[in-house]
Amino acid sequence: MTFLNAGIPGPRAVSRELRATSLNESQARGSKLVARSFPRHLRQAFSAFAFLLSAFVLAQDLPSVKAQAKLYVDTLASPAFQGRGYVNGGDSIAADWIAKQFDRIGLAKLNDTRFERFHFPVNIFPDSIGLRVDGRTLIPGEDFLVDPASGSSDGEFHLAHLRLDDLLSPERKALTMGVIQGHAAVVHFPPTTDRDSLQLYRELENELARYVPVIRPGGKKLTWSVAGTQARNAILEVREGLLPDTAVQASIRVYNSFVPRHQARNVWGVAKGKSKDWVLVTAHYDHLGRMGQALFPGANDNASGVSMLLSLAEWFKKHPAKCNILFVAFAGEEAGLKGSEWFIVDRPLDFARIKMVINLDLNGTGEEGITVVNATEQQKIFDKLTAINKKTGALPQVKARGPACNSDHCPFARKGIPAIFIYTMGGVAHYHDVYDRAETLPLTKFDELYQTLVTLIGPLK
Repeated sequence: MTFLNAGIPGPRAVSRELRATSLNESQARGSKLVARSFPRHLRQAFSAFAFLLSAFVLAQDLPSVKAQAKLYVDTLASPAFQGRGYVNGGDSIAADWIAKQFDRIGLAKLNDTRFERFHFPVNIFPDSIGLRVDGRTLIPGEDFLVDPASGSSDGEFHLAHLRLDDLLSPERKALTMGVIQGHAAVVHFPPTTDRDSLQLYRELENELARYVPVIRPGGKKLTWSVAGTQARNAILEVREGLLPDTAVQASIRVYNSFVPRHQARNVWGVAKGKSKDWVLVTAHYDHLGRMGQALFPGANDNASGVSMLLSLAEWFKKHPAKCNILFVAFAGEEAGLKGSEWFIVDRPLDFARIKMVINLDLNGTGEEGITVVNATEQQKIFDKLTAINKKTGALPQVKARGPACNSDHCPFARKGIPAIFIYTMGGVAHYHDVYDRAETLPLTKFDELYQTLVTLIGPLK
C-alpha cells in the first residue's frame, strides 16, 4: 500500500518509531532503576548538579529585558501617574495600567477578577503648600517636608524655640504651653537613633501640635512617608542649615485632607504552571504621590520592582513553570503594608498550596549585588540563589539578611507562609524623596537579577 499523504508515515516508519519509543522507554526505566540504586546523598548531589547545569545554560540563553524595563519605569514614574499616591487618583491610574499590562501579556484572572479591593485611612495634601522663614522661601520636597500626619495651618507666626528641658517636667511644660500660644514652636531636640527617645520626641511634637504649628530641624536628607492619622495643626521638617535657632518669623500655608476610607486595589494575574501548587511573585506599585506641588516619582521604590514583576510575567506566560505563578501588584505598601495584609485576611487561594512568596522591591541598582530578607528563615531557597549566582557570576554578591517587616513579604512570613524579599544594593541612594526619578535610575543589574529569578522560579515545586 502506498501512502500518498506525505504527512502520514508508512508502516516501516511507524515500526521504526515504535521500536525507538520502546527503546527510549526502556532506557528511561533503566536510568531510574540505576538512579534508585545510588545512595541517597549521591542522588541529591546529582540532582543539585543537574539543577546548576540547567541554571547556567538557561541564564546564558535569556534575552535582555532592560530596555523594556526602562520603558516601564519611565511610565510608572512619570508625572501622569501622580507619584502613584493618594492625590489625583495616582494609585488608581497605576492599578488600571498594570491591569492592562496583565491583559496584554495574557495572564489569567484569579477568582474571575483582576482586582482585590480594600480600603484604609490616609492623610493627604492635595493643595499647594508653602513655608517662608525670615523672608526666605523654601522649596517643598527639597528644603522642607510636611509631616505625613500634619494638620492644617495658614498664617504668619513668630517662632518660639524650645529645648527638650522645656517639655519634660509638668511645671516647665505648663509654663511653655502658656508662652507658645499664638506662635509656631521650633523644637530643638538632641540627635538620636534610640527608638524610645524618638517615640518621646514624636509624642511631644503631637502634643504641641494640638495648640500651635510645629517645625523641627531635619538632617541633610529629607525622607517622606504616609500616615493614616492627622494632627490638629501643621507639623513641618526643615532641611539642615535652613532653620537657625535665631530665626524669628515663619509664614506657613499647609492644608491637609483626611480620607477615612481610601479605596485601593491589589492587581493580580496568573501564569498557569504544571501543578496545583503556587509561587507568588509580588511587588507594590503604590508610592508617596504628591505633597502639595511636590511630586515623589518613586522610580526605584517601586516602579523597578513592578517592572521586574512584569518582565517575569512575560517570560512565564510563554514558558510555564512547575507551579502556578500568581503575580500580585500590591497597593498600600507605603501606608503600612495594607495591600498584603488584606490579601492575608481575604485569603483568595489555599495558603497550604503556596510554596514560596518572592517579593520584589527596590530592584533598580545592583552595583553591590542583592540582599535577601528573611534568608535565614528560608535557607533552602537562599542556598539555591547563591548556587545559581556562583555558577553564573551574574551578581556581585547575594547577601543574606534575617527577618524584617519592611515590605510586603512580611504578612506572609508572619502567617507561616515561606517568603523572601529581594532588593538591590549600591548605586543611587534616593529613597522616599523627590529625587527618586526614572532618569537617574541606572537599572545596573536588572538583566542579571531577571535571569537569576527566571532560573530560580521555573523549577520551584
